[in-house]
Amino acid sequence: MPIKILLVEDNPDHIILTKRILEKENGQFECDSAGEAKEGLRKIVEENYDLILCDYRMPGFTALDMLREMHNKGKDMPLVVVTASGNEKVAVDLMKEGAYDYVVKDVSYENTLPAVVKRTIERFNERKELENLEKRIKQAAEEWEATFNSITDLTSIHNIDFKIIRVNKSFANMFDRKPEEFVGKTCYEILHETKEPPESCPHRQVLETKKPQQMDFFEPRFKIYLEASVSPIFNEKGEIIATVHIIKDITARKKSEQKLADTYQELKDTQEQLLQSAKMAAVGQLAAGISHEINQPLTGIKGFAQAVLMDLEERSPIREDLKRIVEQADRIDKIIQNVRLFAKKSEFKLEDIDVHKPIEDSLMLVSEQLRVRNIRLNKSLAKNLPKIKGDTNQLQQVFLNIITNARDAIDSLKRPEGGEITIKTSLSQNKENIEIIFKDNGCGISKEDLGNIFNPFFTTKSSQAGIGLGLSIAYRIIEDHNGKVEVESQVAKGATFKVTLPVRQVGSYGDDKRNEE
Repeated sequence: MPIKILLVEDNPDHIILTKRILEKENGQFECDSAGEAKEGLRKIVEENYDLILCDYRMPGFTALDMLREMHNKGKDMPLVVVTASGNEKVAVDLMKEGAYDYVVKDVSYENTLPAVVKRTIERFNERKELENLEKRIKQAAEEWEATFNSITDLTSIHNIDFKIIRVNKSFANMFDRKPEEFVGKTCYEILHETKEPPESCPHRQVLETKKPQQMDFFEPRFKIYLEASVSPIFNEKGEIIATVHIIKDITARKKSEQKLADTYQELKDTQEQLLQSAKMAAVGQLAAGISHEINQPLTGIKGFAQAVLMDLEERSPIREDLKRIVEQADRIDKIIQNVRLFAKKSEFKLEDIDVHKPIEDSLMLVSEQLRVRNIRLNKSLAKNLPKIKGDTNQLQQVFLNIITNARDAIDSLKRPEGGEITIKTSLSQNKENIEIIFKDNGCGISKEDLGNIFNPFFTTKSSQAGIGLGLSIAYRIIEDHNGKVEVESQVAKGATFKVTLPVRQVGSYGDDKRNEE
């Protein structure tokens, strides 16, 4: 496609000469002309030309005037000035105003003009291409800047020396500062207010591994949980020159995860309680039948032994053996009573009681055993505790079982210095429950056995020491009192049982205190 040129010239002969020179270039140029400046301006505004050839001086108008008028009208096209004589000052002024070149009307005009026109077109095209490139770069930079600042997460770019190169608006807003205020500062100085990066710094790990890193952490300064994701930026040699940091506020997610974990634990605890209750109910039905079958022959054994005792003389050698039979029958009878209690809820005699009474009654039965075994008893019983609704005998059975288990646990270590049992009572913080603590420094309970101690017939003792119904019955009794039993233990360090019983619902704490007085 030929280059379209407009020649603004008031000399008709020069118009003819210029057209002839350009037409010799094998159709490369298409030349139009205007005989005066006003006509030339009109054509420049109304039509599109690739280049303007303008005589330097015309009646009442110069090439400088033409350049200024073109600029005023927003016409961006190259202009080459044609002058009768070379003048460096004029050339400089023209170049400053925006002319691309000038050509002198002399003997070399025929050879110079085509070369100047071609060179001007090339320079103009190069300039336009460069302007378009700069425009695209500027647009891309503006788009990147807009995208960078539209990110709601705290985003920043850091050099390999931990210093910040750039931050987005979200990052700056977090600290109520302007983005440029962060440039040159270290990330740990801004975020953690420290002089050194933390050991687990993901930026440092990226520099070492050349791989993206991520970490969660709690930031005490803002009292929020944050997630930091750091990715490397490489140069053409594969070297890390910077890193991109994206920090998210994950406090809500962490709270949801914790809530889910708490809910799961509550569900697990409830399932364990239901499982324990189911075990108690199933074994209870079995125990009821077994105790009934044992009771009948036991009654006969005990009755016949007592009958023979009545007929024997006091000095009979078998009298002690028969007494032992009766004693063992009584022991079996007590076991059967426990089994029946386990099998069926007893008709408790619920009344307002002081929880210290069954505790003291239990201690009265075992105090001599504790003394003989060199087991010290530490009591810390709170004064003026409110009363509870309970059955004294049943609670005594619970406390006696826990104390005797503590006694046996201490005795199993066979320490010359013996051991100690601590019993403590207190009112819960919400004043709705009484808490009884039984703590010993005996052999303790292994982690494997801890989950089974309330199961019927489970025991870590020898077969002669018991059949494993004590704690399961204690569990059942406390459950029937709307309370709970908890245990903590470490092997060789002892065990702690905590019994929680609800305060009597009638009246208030103050009323109970006055009633006791």
